[in-house]
Amino acid sequence: MDYDVAGFTLAFAAAARSFAPDVWFLVRRLLGAGVRLGAQALVEQQPPSPAAQPDAASLDEGGRR
Repeated sequence: MDYDVAGFTLAFAAAARSFAPDVWFLVRRLLGAGVRLGAQALVEQQPPSPAAQPDAASLDEGGRR
């Protein structure tokens, strides 16, 4: 094995080991943002649900569910 190749391999392994936690952190952040955006898009596609019945008392007014 050539010494240049061995040195490059060791340098690459050290860089990968030192930057791997940052890469995983960014990947998790991006995946979380994607899930939030996807959930928001699904909520926006839902038809509006009927509001609570106007004659029923809300929980704040002492009503039960």
